[in-house]
Amino acid sequence: MNAAQAPTLRWAPLWAAALVALWPLPMAAQALLSVGALAGAGWLLLRRSSGSGALLSGPAWALTSVLFCAFWLPEAVAALDAEGGWVAWRAVLVDLRLLPLLWLAAAAVADPGGRRRVFAGLALVALAWALDLLISAASGGSLLHGLYARLAPFAGGLAQCPPEATPGAMPLSAFAGCGAWQGLALACLSPFALAAGARRGHLAWLTVALVMTAAVALSAAVMAWIACACVLLLELRRRPKWQQGVLLFAAAALGIGLAALLATRAPANAGQPRISAAHAQTALEATAGQWRDALCVARGHALNGVGAGGLEPALRDCPSVAGTDDASGIRALPLPLEVFAETGAAGLLLWLAGIALAWRAWRYADTAARARAWPALQALLALLFPLNASLPVYAGLWGSALLLLAGLYAGALWGRIDEATAPQS
Repeated sequence: MNAAQAPTLRWAPLWAAALVALWPLPMAAQALLSVGALAGAGWLLLRRSSGSGALLSGPAWALTSVLFCAFWLPEAVAALDAEGGWVAWRAVLVDLRLLPLLWLAAAAVADPGGRRRVFAGLALVALAWALDLLISAASGGSLLHGLYARLAPFAGGLAQCPPEATPGAMPLSAFAGCGAWQGLALACLSPFALAAGARRGHLAWLTVALVMTAAVALSAAVMAWIACACVLLLELRRRPKWQQGVLLFAAAALGIGLAALLATRAPANAGQPRISAAHAQTALEATAGQWRDALCVARGHALNGVGAGGLEPALRDCPSVAGTDDASGIRALPLPLEVFAETGAAGLLLWLAGIALAWRAWRYADTAARARAWPALQALLALLFPLNASLPVYAGLWGSALLLLAGLYAGALWGRIDEATAPQS
């Protein structure tokens, strides 16, 4: 990339890190996403149409585009006969902004300097959230909770908090939010923190693993625990020496022990959730009922689903919900069932095709490209783990998070023309 181009994209790494930092304030995050996507789309298309190939390699352009199609086309097909009508099509049109999000995220990490800044920014966000969560569990006070709570009135509220929630009633977590999504977000960002620690030596890597494991364990979200376990297992795959595996296992065990100690000693006002056998049984029964209801909906709309965002209204036609006014809280669904219910078999097949193409790109990349994209791939696999729940991917936060990570993966894997290598079998 020449000197004239360099200053133009200098803001993209900062934009990507700021977008993640604003996840606890979803309306502010969506506003920043829209502004950045619109600003970047025109410039990227202008450079592309002028014949400049320095922004992204051809494979990177192609991969980001097909990944967007695998996400967006199911939503569009499902909207053809969705009961929402114009509301469903408006969501389809709004999600077009996620294509420049993919392009911009890929361009931000396509060169070594930008990749270093983006990954370092995501690592900093993850560690700040994790340390603040540990401090809040130990002391009952959180600096980031106060910061996000002060910004919330100007940003449409905190993530997944009911409108009537007050700062004093909300959990003092690193995210200052409500619900179990926070732990999954931490688990998905942990690969970037682990990669930053690994660059500073084994001790830093193990320390980061301990901190992130403890923070995710404190989130009391089973899906976050599973995602964190996936990340740690993938770390072991990249480090075949058994001594490193033993040390990582020990760090994870110490992190879980630290979380258990903080959970038992946490002040009463720390807001950390408690898990008991009765609570777990109740949660499992409720989840099983929600799965049955979602399958009921999916059977009635097997081809193209009920449309993005149309799952909860459609539940009222199910025998277990019909005649009641309670169709809320239906987000404890595994990701494949969520996608199948909302976009049908056609949508699920398109998702699987996108995953297969992303994996094919990984197989045909060289060793250096795989090393560059490894943290982004870990984050994607953690987010897309089939048992993950509470992920309405067509409802703002998780959809943009998924495509942001996909853009980082594509850009880091294939880079620019001067970095990309020919595919190898």
